[in-house]
Amino acid sequence: MVFSSLLQRSEVSGRGVLLALPLGFLLALLTTLYPLPGMALGVGLGVVLALSKQPQLLMIPFVISLAIPIQRTFAGLPLNATDGLLVLWCLLWPFMLQREQAPHLGRWRVPLLVWAITPFLIATCLAQIGSIAQGNSLKQILRIVEWFMVLPVLLMIFRPQPAFWRFAALTMLLVPCLFAIDGLYELASNGTRLTGMLGIPVPIPEGDMAQIRHTFDISGRAGSSFGGAQGLAMYLVMTMSVAIAHLLISPRPGLRLLAGLCLLVCLGGLAATKSRGGLLGALALVLVMLVVFRPVLLRWLVLLGVLAALAGVLTIAMLPNWDGTIADLVPGRPEAVLDRLIIWGVVFDVFKDNPLFGVGLGNFRDEFFARGVSLNVELGYSSLHAHNTYLEILADTGLVGLLGYLAFLLTVARHLARRWRERCGDDAAVFTLAAIGTLAAYMVFASVDMLLLQNMHFLLVLLLGLGVSDSRADAVGLKVSEPEQMA
Repeated sequence: MVFSSLLQRSEVSGRGVLLALPLGFLLALLTTLYPLPGMALGVGLGVVLALSKQPQLLMIPFVISLAIPIQRTFAGLPLNATDGLLVLWCLLWPFMLQREQAPHLGRWRVPLLVWAITPFLIATCLAQIGSIAQGNSLKQILRIVEWFMVLPVLLMIFRPQPAFWRFAALTMLLVPCLFAIDGLYELASNGTRLTGMLGIPVPIPEGDMAQIRHTFDISGRAGSSFGGAQGLAMYLVMTMSVAIAHLLISPRPGLRLLAGLCLLVCLGGLAATKSRGGLLGALALVLVMLVVFRPVLLRWLVLLGVLAALAGVLTIAMLPNWDGTIADLVPGRPEAVLDRLIIWGVVFDVFKDNPLFGVGLGNFRDEFFARGVSLNVELGYSSLHAHNTYLEILADTGLVGLLGYLAFLLTVARHLARRWRERCGDDAAVFTLAAIGTLAAYMVFASVDMLLLQNMHFLLVLLLGLGVSDSRADAVGLKVSEPEQMA
């Protein structure tokens, strides 16, 4: 056993020498001819080698890039920094497998998220049959594959050990604070962003900027590098689940204290967004996590919910100036409510015409404009969605697609609940609880926004992937391999 181990190490060293010789010669030649590009390539190669040995370091720029949704079009495909990092992650995959702490290939299984999303992915492919814009639908299908299949497979490179959980916790606690502080500064400085001073622009669609209703100069709502307040709100709420989980069950007092401080910062940033959807998502996240943590609270929450509903009905009934319409219940934005009612009406019309497979994933906007429907608030640029993920999926992929999407949510929720019941009180349980809260917040966001148009799914899949990880399986594998190492 010792001889075979030494022989294996010598083979790895031999491959390293064979790789180092030509690369070293090329770098030396390039540096001699072109000093700056040669030195930049050398530094880049060093970073790549460091990432291949410590792949968790890639999580830091990855989580940061999720809050910088700047897109560039390449060969007709909209790409951003997150996509580039994902490509780098794929290219480094063979090198990551060579490190000592890499998981053993014999214990790999198809990730839960991959087979859970498969029915919905099949439904999106079937929707291509009646798609009114097949190229646009194909782009969205590739996004689904990237979010729910590629990323879960790449996450399998991590061995869930205590050091990894600590690193993941620090990343998910500290990085969101940067953008929360940016939002607070944006609100305090009347629109000036720290990220903007660093040269990071916000994604602004083409058209008349005066018609864009989501930037700070129009709405007064902080959006940080997202530009739109809703994007920052969703980012902060979904990452706050890690801080709340550490406050509730963290086995490490230091991380619990840090989680409390980070949660205060993120709550401040959430307040700066003035997002109703963000507030609803945060309430759902906290309530679900508390009920899961203390099931006895459920009866009290149900009672409070019934009382709140009765109080709300009585309050609305006694409003002296209420004209009986839904739009009048939203002060200052009745036209936005009316527009949503118009859009939802078109959704059901599209569904009636295409009940099974819809008009193709991501094509509701084109179908809406083709029907010549007018809104009270014109955006000034060709962009529209149903303000509800469930309804837009119904229009895009029909009843088959909606059932596949709901099946994905239900499957993941049941698996997280089972994993929580089997918890061992370790760091993995913290992320399981955080994933449960994140899924609850996501489902609420889906009722007020169209999430399939956003890269927020990267963050969702990252947290869900960590939540369904099982450190105990890896621990068993380590115990089995200890006698071999001793031999």
